[in-house]
Amino acid sequence: MSVIADFSVPADQFPLGHLLEVRSGVQVRLESMIPTGQSVIPYFWVQSPDVEAVEQALQEADVVSEFALVDRVGDETLFRVAWHESVDGVIETIRDTDSVILGGRGHGDHWTFQLRFQGNDSLSTFYRTVVEKGIDLELEGVHNPLEESEAPELQLTEEQREALIIALDDGYFDVPRGTTLVELADELGISDSAVSQRIRRGLTKILSARLTAG
Repeated sequence: MSVIADFSVPADQFPLGHLLEVRSGVQVRLESMIPTGQSVIPYFWVQSPDVEAVEQALQEADVVSEFALVDRVGDETLFRVAWHESVDGVIETIRDTDSVILGGRGHGDHWTFQLRFQGNDSLSTFYRTVVEKGIDLELEGVHNPLEESEAPELQLTEEQREALIIALDDGYFDVPRGTTLVELADELGISDSAVSQRIRRGLTKILSARLTAG
């Protein structure tokens, strides 16, 4: 039975991490993709007005064999990348375990991403292999997609999920808070009222499902 796992990793230990250093506030968003041969994370979006600096960073990356600018929407640019055969670490291990990338985001000094595995054995192999390579991978959570399908109240919208992940990553739920609604709104490009609604509705779904379960 397949399982889904959420991970976080320091930006400097992930192949695309250097893109976050191009300019303050840069964000990278992975496109979900089933790996085929070397095609692990072939597409990703970079949110930055300085496209030339992003391209320069990709040219200088040892792990990148070649890349191409595919599309631009506002201040986001879609790139396609081919990895060098010697790429190691997270990318190689994703490929070797036939994992499926469901999504991922790079922001600040770390990455968060979600993978689907064929089963717990595959997940264990992935985690053990990455840690043995000296990567500070942190397992944030594991869940069963079958259980999710049986609990429709847990199905967050993409907007709610994005708002909750960014709020969590930026310390909105910390004491004291590491960010504000206004700062989250600027990051998401929406109003602070819209951010508040997405967070509140998303939390309501999660809490309603968990606290009333059983």
